[in-house]
Amino acid sequence: MRYYIVAGEHSGDIHGADLIRQIKRIDPHADFWSCGGGAMAVVLGKPCQVAGTHMAYMGIDFLKKSYTLWKWLQFCQKGLIHYRPHVVILIDYSGFNMRIAAFAKRNGFPVHYYIPPKIWAHGPRRIEKIKRDVDQVWSILPFESAYYKDRGYPTIDYVGHPLVQRVADHRINPAFRADNKLDHRPIIALLPGSRLDEIRRILPLMVAQGTSTYQWVVAGLSHIPRHLYQACPPTVQVVYDQTYDLMAFARVGLIASGTASLEAALFNLLQVVVYKTHPLAYFFYKSIVTVPYISLVNLLVGQAVVPELIQYQYTRDKLHAALETLLSGSGVTRQKEAYQTIRQLLGARHAAVEAAKGIVASVKNQPTP
Repeated sequence: MRYYIVAGEHSGDIHGADLIRQIKRIDPHADFWSCGGGAMAVVLGKPCQVAGTHMAYMGIDFLKKSYTLWKWLQFCQKGLIHYRPHVVILIDYSGFNMRIAAFAKRNGFPVHYYIPPKIWAHGPRRIEKIKRDVDQVWSILPFESAYYKDRGYPTIDYVGHPLVQRVADHRINPAFRADNKLDHRPIIALLPGSRLDEIRRILPLMVAQGTSTYQWVVAGLSHIPRHLYQACPPTVQVVYDQTYDLMAFARVGLIASGTASLEAALFNLLQVVVYKTHPLAYFFYKSIVTVPYISLVNLLVGQAVVPELIQYQYTRDKLHAALETLLSGSGVTRQKEAYQTIRQLLGARHAAVEAAKGIVASVKNQPTP
């Protein structure tokens, strides 16, 4: 069967690679048209037709790149018509992918969404577009199924969270300190995000906290331009593509809001969550966000166990105070108890396996449009 799969960011590329791997195990003759990154290319054994990891724009950067994104959208739509897949699989990246969904549905292709739009956080009216354009949703958060179904969308299934399996499968490098020339001092992990605008705005304040008492280590990503990390002072070290090992060895993490907050919880890493974007983008997001927290940890347990410093609250003094509170032992028990609750909520299901089974089964005997 032919699978058309679109993932638009670094995290989507990783989840897409896991999903493709599982589809290929079930369907040995599977063929793919893909928009993704290096992780998906490795599993496919060929480059993706579109480099989706280059589409990781947000806020003002998104507006600046709107023409480029429109051109990529046009290319993906033409590829869809030419390829004529048995199923369209969309992964996260809702602004772009919902446009693909609408186009695919108009042209008679079945649409499945893995890691769906977070309508429970912002844009609840988008449920009407999902009802119109998406045939099946594969959810990775346990509360999403009830939320969607309560709003008249029954074809949604919780398949588990992919990070649970990824963290469980990761083999920690025991020589992480030695390989990166780190000494015996406790490590403070700095995770400034995976988008250019995030890193530019969030990292400078993180590295400004550096003292000689701790080792301050940035989780760098090799696909990000190096100059964004090279501005770090000598007291701060950057390690590339070793985020999980860094989380495993660190005492506390300063983490940009996103999936890294949940990854830290699965590694039992104490954390402070921060976020900062362009003032105009913040004004827009603030007007549409409907949830009380930005951290997945706090959202899942329903209380503020992880400190959140957002936009104008993200200052050097407040970040220092939040960090010192955790290092002194205050709030540690609450975070660790919340982490245990989250593990129980997410369960141990292999999300990519479950989603792949459902996708292949749903289209196995389906004729090509």
